[in-house]
Amino acid sequence: MLKIQNLNELKLRQIIVTKRNLYYVEGIYEYEDCYQIHIRSYNKTIVDELLILQRNKAVNLKGFTYNYYTLYNSNEPQRRLNITKEMINFKDMFIHSIEQILKMNN
Repeated sequence: MLKIQNLNELKLRQIIVTKRNLYYVEGIYEYEDCYQIHIRSYNKTIVDELLILQRNKAVNLKGFTYNYYTLYNSNEPQRRLNITKEMINFKDMFIHSIEQILKMNN
């Protein structure tokens, strides 16, 4: 099970979607099956967004099990991205993944 260390280091990190569309990490909350990432906008009409980081396992045709994590926007679940544990381990890569979710079009 994924355990994100140093959750406080991510708190208040700025997320840049565009020059006029900035967010910051308000908090990260751990639950048994997922993490909830609460982000807040400086100037959007929808001030708060909630991203979910959920653990998944997939088995391919040869029986190999892949562990990956799905990051998605709870308001728009079609905006999702599969990421690896290594991507989560690097704080900047993880923030970049959050930025990618927020930049996605429907």
